[in-house]
Amino acid sequence: MPPRKTHYVLARRVARNALYNSSATLIGNVSGLIITIFLARALGPENFGIYSLSISIAFLVLAFTDLGINQTLVRYVSDALSKGNLPLVRGYIRELGKLKLILTVATSLTIFLLSDFLAEYVFHSEAIATPLKIVSAFVLLRPVSGFLVGIFNGLNDFRANFVRSITYEFFRASSIIVLVSIGYSVIGAIIGFVIATLVSIMALMLLLFRQYRRYIFGLAERIDMKRVIRFTGYLTIGSIAWTVFAYVDSVMIGMFMPAEYVGYYRASYSIVGAVAGILSLPAVLFPVFVQLEGRNLKNAFNRVFKYSAMLAVPASFGLLAISREVILAVYGPDYLSALPVFWVLSFLILRSAVGFWAVIFNAKEKPEYPVRAVLIGMVMNVVLNYLMIPAFGIVGAALATLASNMAVWSILAYLSKREFGIFFSPSHIAKPVIASLVMLAFLISVTPVSIVEGVAMVVAGAAIYLAALYMVRGIDREDLVYFSRILGR
Repeated sequence: MPPRKTHYVLARRVARNALYNSSATLIGNVSGLIITIFLARALGPENFGIYSLSISIAFLVLAFTDLGINQTLVRYVSDALSKGNLPLVRGYIRELGKLKLILTVATSLTIFLLSDFLAEYVFHSEAIATPLKIVSAFVLLRPVSGFLVGIFNGLNDFRANFVRSITYEFFRASSIIVLVSIGYSVIGAIIGFVIATLVSIMALMLLLFRQYRRYIFGLAERIDMKRVIRFTGYLTIGSIAWTVFAYVDSVMIGMFMPAEYVGYYRASYSIVGAVAGILSLPAVLFPVFVQLEGRNLKNAFNRVFKYSAMLAVPASFGLLAISREVILAVYGPDYLSALPVFWVLSFLILRSAVGFWAVIFNAKEKPEYPVRAVLIGMVMNVVLNYLMIPAFGIVGAALATLASNMAVWSILAYLSKREFGIFFSPSHIAKPVIASLVMLAFLISVTPVSIVEGVAMVVAGAAIYLAALYMVRGIDREDLVYFSRILGR
């Protein structure tokens, strides 16, 4: 097949996987927002803060059930599959599965046994003890779901992301709404996570055994554990560091401030995270980057970066412009204290455009570079949170998170240029920023008085952005032709 034709076939595959992944993310984010809105209003700031703190702890300790295993699974299963070595695929799935199970059981048991101690001596609230015990069940089940999805992704099949998302989110939302409505409050909300995870595992196992039995059952080849352990070892550190990075701000707010402030912070973070997640592509690019080298890798990175920036930059500026309206519409006036946090965190959406460097390093078996960068960022985040939360409250936590993320992005960009010669064109950021500033000027000059007017304002802002982007040549006929060919037209 001619190289250019192969390029478009690859692009279509990425587009298909991106559609599955984005659809799964969209479902998860919409469901997450609905649940967050419901719980924020039904529980009130204090109980919502307890719930948010419990879930933050859950996802923090989940790092110790992964330790980079899922990404290692995707990387090596994808590599073995590209060589047509089916027994080796089975070997990776089985050996990494055993390791995953051991870590999951140990972590779940630890959080259950330490729940009373953490409640009394760390968070100084007995109200969090029972939620933490239920969290241990979620910690036991969630990694199983993640590992199953990792098998599918390693086989370059992202349908499982959609299947897990639609089953998990449906049962999570319905279980939480029912249980909280009949009076189970915070405990009911967390039980909803457990029920939903169990159902999603059943759905994934059914799909796996129907579609990919031959990758699970049969003769398995011994794997090079030394090679895998080296790769996993770095990802272990990186996995813990990333998770600490993501949730340490919420946990430290809970240590320094009353629980309701965790609720304010997570309310803002939920919306920003939802938007960033929808725009994110790194997960679907990982198995593709494994198989690309040299100029093909550079071209793929540059094109993906350009299109991601075209979406992430205006999303960040646009969310900043309508932040007050979003909080009032979503959470109500009781959560306006979250507004300053929202302003700062809205710029985290930019990570959707700059999150590809770590993927490249991991795809090329050089995980030590992103791990070192993330460790620096994690330490920076913890130190800044320690200094800034007592001084500036939850705004200090938001500033610490943004500053440490920017540091990691900058380090990885430098290392990517040094190791692979891969770096973005400054115009790919500058042109969307210019167009976004034009859009921002329009948005802040308009004050909608109804939801319909608000939606019309957003649509008009998007149109203004696209027009401005075209005028500064941020998008041209070549891009339109490229999109058309990806779609097969």
